[in-house]
Amino acid sequence: MNFTDPFEPERVLLHQPGPGVAERDEALVECVRQCLHDLSASSVAIYLYAEATSTLNAAVMAVSPLGVASLESLAVADDAYASAAAYRSGEVTTRHSIDIQGKHPEFAISLAVSVSFPSTVSAAPLASGMRRFGTLTAFWPEPFRALPEEDRAYLLRTADLLSRRLDALAANGVSMAPAPLPLVVSAEPPESGTDGSAQYPIAPRTAPLVYHLHKLTLLLTSTRHTREATTLALERIAPAFRARAISISLIEGDRLHLAGASGCSREYLRTLDGLPLSRDTPETDAISQRRRLVYPGTSEATRGRLLETQSTEHGDRDCTWVVLPLTASDRVVGVCSLGLSADSPDVKTTHAVLTALSTLLGQSFERTQLYDAQYALAEKLQQALLPRMLPQPPGVVATSRYVPAVAGADLGGDWYDLIGLADGSVVAVIGDVQGHNTTAAVVMGQLHSAVRAYATEGHDPVTVLKRTNRLLLELETDLFATCCCVLFDPAADKMRVATAGSLPPFIRTADGHALSAEAEIGVPLGVQENPDYRVTDVPLTPGTLIALYTDGLAGSDDEFAHALGSAVGMSEGELETLADRIVATAVGLRSRGDDAAMLLLRYEGARERAQANVREYVIQRRDLQGVHRTREQLRKWLVAWELPELADTAELLASEVVTNALVHGDSDVNVYVRRYETCLRVEVRDSDPRPAEPVTLPRAEDQAEGGRGLLIVSALASGWGNSPSGRGKTVWFELMVPADDRRTLAHAGTRRAVD
Repeated sequence: MNFTDPFEPERVLLHQPGPGVAERDEALVECVRQCLHDLSASSVAIYLYAEATSTLNAAVMAVSPLGVASLESLAVADDAYASAAAYRSGEVTTRHSIDIQGKHPEFAISLAVSVSFPSTVSAAPLASGMRRFGTLTAFWPEPFRALPEEDRAYLLRTADLLSRRLDALAANGVSMAPAPLPLVVSAEPPESGTDGSAQYPIAPRTAPLVYHLHKLTLLLTSTRHTREATTLALERIAPAFRARAISISLIEGDRLHLAGASGCSREYLRTLDGLPLSRDTPETDAISQRRRLVYPGTSEATRGRLLETQSTEHGDRDCTWVVLPLTASDRVVGVCSLGLSADSPDVKTTHAVLTALSTLLGQSFERTQLYDAQYALAEKLQQALLPRMLPQPPGVVATSRYVPAVAGADLGGDWYDLIGLADGSVVAVIGDVQGHNTTAAVVMGQLHSAVRAYATEGHDPVTVLKRTNRLLLELETDLFATCCCVLFDPAADKMRVATAGSLPPFIRTADGHALSAEAEIGVPLGVQENPDYRVTDVPLTPGTLIALYTDGLAGSDDEFAHALGSAVGMSEGELETLADRIVATAVGLRSRGDDAAMLLLRYEGARERAQANVREYVIQRRDLQGVHRTREQLRKWLVAWELPELADTAELLASEVVTNALVHGDSDVNVYVRRYETCLRVEVRDSDPRPAEPVTLPRAEDQAEGGRGLLIVSALASGWGNSPSGRGKTVWFELMVPADDRRTLAHAGTRRAVD
C-alpha cells in the first residue's frame, strides 16, 4: 500500500487552537475543576454553542472516575437535556436520566451501556449582555437528586463570573467555538513531589484517559470498516494522552502497513508502511515480544519521527515513544506508536489504561479487517456478475448504475444487461432475485445468463420471461425474482415491454412529457408454472429517455420525474450526469437497506440514422499500438463529418484517455465516438472500475506519473468525467462543435461512413 493522501501531515487530526483559545480553555479548566470539588459532582462540563450544527458541544470537562459517561454534544432545540433547556430559557434547569429516556426511547440502550447508574444533571446558562456562550453543567450519579438552593445559587454565581470573563475574551476576538472534542481534565491538577516530579494518584488522575477509552469503546462497537476505526482511534487517543504524534499500523502477511497517523514525519511513515516483520525496529520488536516498549527521547531508535511542527527547541529529544502491540485472542494484529510530550500522563501510572487500549484496538481491528475482507469479496463477486461493459448499439445510448446496500457485506441479487441483436434491435433487461446472500447471487447469475441466451436467440420479451420462469422453477431454490424485459425496435421506432413483478420503465419524451408504458405487471418469476405475461408496445421518438430500475429505487417516480424533467434542454452528452443525479437523489431519500440497479437509455432513432453519427473501435488488451490506430481512425471520422478543425484536439485527448485505459485497465478497450449537433463525444470503456483521476502535483514519496495526462483533458475538453459501465468504467470527454458546422448534421447521415 502506498503512502496516500488521507495521512498527509497537512491533514493531522490533532486540533490546533486559534489565537487566545488556550487562555480561554485555561479559564474553563479552572472553573470546572473548582465546581467539581465544590458541588461534589461526578463531572462538570462547559458547553459552547456550535453555530454550524446548532448544537451545544462540550468544550471542557472535569471528570472523576464516575463521570465518564457525560454527553459531548446535544441539540439546542431538545429540551429533554438540561443544558439545552438552560441555554434557551436563560435559567438554571435540572433533568434526570429518566427524563431523557422518556423523550428519547432510542437513548435508553446507549445510556445503559454508557453508565450503569441513573444520573441527575443541572445546568446554568453562560450569557453576558447580548452574547450567549453556552452552559455550565454538572452531573451527579444520583437518580432524582433535588438541587439544593445553595448549589443553585453557586451555579448561577459561577456562571455569571465565567460569562463576564468569556465576554472580555470575545471582545478581544477570541473564538468561542468549541473544538471537535472536549478537553478532558482530572478533578485536581498534578501535585509536585519533593523531587519536582508530578505525582498522579491512579484513580482520579487517569479518569480523563478512562473517559476517552470509554467513549472510544462505544464508538468502535458500531464501526465496520478499518479506515473508520482508524480515524476514530486517532481522534481519541492523541488528545487523551496529549500525544505529539501517533501512528497505527496493521499486519498484512509478513509486513506492517500503515493504517493512519498524525504528527509524524514523512520519513518515518515511509519506513513504516510495508515494513518487513523480520526487520529490527521498535514496532516489530513490540510485536515479536508481545509487550509494550518505551523509548526515551534520547533513544536513536525513535529519532526523526516527529513532524517539524511538533518538535520543540530540544527537537524530539523530549518526546517519549510508547509502542503498543495490538492483541486479539492469541495473536498480534498490529501496533500503535505514541509520541508523548512532557505533560502527557506518566506511563507508569497508566499501565492498566494502556493494556486495555491495546486489547480494545486489537479486537476492533481484527473485527473490521474480517468485515473488510468479506465486503471486498462480496463486492468482487457482485462486480463479476455484472456485464464487463455495456455495448453501445446504434440507435440506443445507455449507461448503468449499481448501488450496493450499505447494511452489510451480503451479496445482492440485482442485475441488468443490454444486448445488441443481429437484426439491429436491442434488448434491455433488469431484474432482482429475492434475498441478499450467496444463494441469491448464484441464482441471479443463472437467470442473467438464461435471459441473455433466450434474448440472443431472438425471442420476444414474453417468451424470454416464460422460459426464464420455467428455469427458475426447475432450479427448486424457493426463491422468486422480478424482471423487466424491453425490446427496442429502431426500425419501427417502438419498444416492446413485458414485466414479471417489476415496475415498467419510466419514460420521458424529448419535449419533456412523461409517457406511461401502461404495461401489465405479471407475477414474479418462480411463483407460477404458467404465468400470463403480456407485452405492451410503446412508440418512441428520438431523444426519449427510458429508465429501468429495481426495487432499491422503487417508489422513486417523483425523483425520476424531477430528474428526467431537468434533462430537457440538456446537451446530448449528459446522460451520465443525469444517471448520477437520479441515483443520488433517489437513494439519498432511502435507508439503502437494499441494493439498487438502474439502466438509463436514450433512444436516438432508426439504426440507419443513428449509425451515421456513431463510430466504434476496439483495441485489444495491452496493445499500445492501438493508440496510434485510434488517432488515425478518429481523424478519418472527423474529416468525413466535416469537423477537421476538432481533429488535433480530439486526437490528443483520445490518446491520453486510451493510453490510461490500456495501462491501468488490463482489458480490451472500446472507443465510441458520437457526433451530435452541438458537440463531439468520445467514450473510452474498459473493465477497471477504479475512476481515472488527474494528478495535480507529483507526490514526493512515489513520484507518481499516472493521471497527469487527464489534466490536459480537463483543460481542453468542454466537459469530461468518469461513470460506471458494467463492472468497468467509461471515461468520456466532449468538444463543442463550432456553430458554423452544426448545420451539416442534417446531411451527415447521407454521407458514406468511413471505416
